[in-house]
Amino acid sequence: MWNITKHWFWYDWMCFFVRLVSLLSISIGTIVNQVPLSVPSWVIILTAILTISIPFLIQQFSKKWYLLSEIVLTGSFCMYLTSQEPQLVWQFVIFAFVIGFYSDRSNYMWTALPTIFIIPGFNAWQVNEPIDIIILNFMVNHGAVFALGYAFQILALNHKQSKIIRDQKQVLEQHINQIEELTLKEERNRLSHELHDTIGHTLTSLIVGMESLKTSFPSNQSERIDTLVELARNGLDDIRQHLHHLAATPTNQSFTDSLQQLIEEFTKATGITVNFRTFGNEVSITKQISFCLYRCLQESLTNAVRHGQANTIQVQLLYDNQQLRLQIEDNGIGMEQVRYGFGLSGMKERLDECTGSLTVHSRSNEGTVIICTLPLKVEAVQSGIRLLLVDDQSIITESLQRILEQQPDLKVIGTADNGQQALERCAIDQPDLVLMDVRMPEMDGIEALREMKQRWPQMKVALLTTFEDVSQAVKSIELGAEGYMLKSIHPRDLIEAIKLIHNGGTWIDQNITVQVFEQMKHQRGQLGNQNYSPENNPYGITKRELEILQHLSNGLRYKSIAAKLFLSEGTIRNYCSTLYSKLGVSNREDAIEKARTEGLGLQ
Repeated sequence: MWNITKHWFWYDWMCFFVRLVSLLSISIGTIVNQVPLSVPSWVIILTAILTISIPFLIQQFSKKWYLLSEIVLTGSFCMYLTSQEPQLVWQFVIFAFVIGFYSDRSNYMWTALPTIFIIPGFNAWQVNEPIDIIILNFMVNHGAVFALGYAFQILALNHKQSKIIRDQKQVLEQHINQIEELTLKEERNRLSHELHDTIGHTLTSLIVGMESLKTSFPSNQSERIDTLVELARNGLDDIRQHLHHLAATPTNQSFTDSLQQLIEEFTKATGITVNFRTFGNEVSITKQISFCLYRCLQESLTNAVRHGQANTIQVQLLYDNQQLRLQIEDNGIGMEQVRYGFGLSGMKERLDECTGSLTVHSRSNEGTVIICTLPLKVEAVQSGIRLLLVDDQSIITESLQRILEQQPDLKVIGTADNGQQALERCAIDQPDLVLMDVRMPEMDGIEALREMKQRWPQMKVALLTTFEDVSQAVKSIELGAEGYMLKSIHPRDLIEAIKLIHNGGTWIDQNITVQVFEQMKHQRGQLGNQNYSPENNPYGITKRELEILQHLSNGLRYKSIAAKLFLSEGTIRNYCSTLYSKLGVSNREDAIEKARTEGLGLQ
């Protein structure tokens, strides 16, 4: 009963009670007044109940069939009672008002014909009224009441539309205000990072360049160089402080609290009841995921009111070990078929960027359920990467440390001046990734790399160098290095490379990538055809790349592989690009065929 009438307005209830009271009072009055009937009293009561119930039930599915059932059942019942008691000849006029109220432009012509002419005319004919009285009295009066009901329906419709417009205006105003606030925060955050990557990189390059040129100047100029270096360092510190204030204001509010605040503001602005519940223990998530789910909830709440006409919304946030799930369920009108308009498409795109998924369940008159799911392993994989910086020039390690410590998911655990110190630090700290210079005193980067890979095979190592050297790059990769890059690499690319290497990929400076793989290919040709094994891998394929190659051979697409490995689709594409270069092919089909031909461990 409640599910049927939950969207009714006061005038719908008025018409319902008019029908109910009229039919029951006419029926009971006929029995109480002992009107002689051709059927038992219980048949009259049962017929009245059916006359009330059947149109009411049909009304929930089709207005056209409701009007037809109302005219046929109510009209027949009234005509029968008139035939038994002539004083009841005017009883149908009440139902003429109800039928007029529920008629519209598409059906008022055929509903008016029986309501105004056929049923009143037949009732009047049964009591032997003359034709002029039937037309001027009965038909005109029933027509006037029908028109009054139709006019009242137009007023009621205008009232309903006005209320919907007011409600949607409130929702849109609240939605726009939140979008402006969130967009401003996103833009401030993006701008702060962009300025850091450009101005910060420029000042760092100036510091490194002036330090490297100190030996080229006379000794009496070294103090001036030191002054300039110190000025650049102070400028870098000032820039960092300004960018910190420019970035989105930090808050102690948790993600759950931010959603709760959004819901409270939405409820206050719209008057819609929103119930919010959380399950599981809250964990730390990235800003990207936080913004994504925040926007999804914002869009879902707005759609539930604007399009779904809901008055109650249930929101559930579930944390578990594998994923984060946001579920929004409303009691609105629902959809017969889910249509991915602008709102749902935007939500899906946001979730796809975070390797998440969107599920929508909806049926007509049964509300809508939206489920946003995001893997939590994305944050776990890319958080807290412990770095060791190795370079004999302290200015380089200091500059790198300044850049990397701006990232919340990167942590510099120490520095070293040469390969021997790096080995000692590795034995104590066990870093996730070592960023190491090639040319250093006591023990250079190549020798240190060889020793690290023998003692800690799982430790990731990337070599940094000032100048491009293809032979040096090939040798480092053959020894197991996961990266080879120039010291002049842009900070944004450096951060991306660190995360890629940490996830199992390989990063080689793009200026020498082709030459490196050409030389490796030439060396493979000299070695002859040899089967792949962990000890003998002439292609330099990492375990992660081999895993992705296995998924490719199983027919999976980049997006499916990304979801399976809890990585972004762009990261998978980077892996595949590197993999194709190592194998000397240009597409997945050739890569799979070559891997199977040369026995690269595919199952």
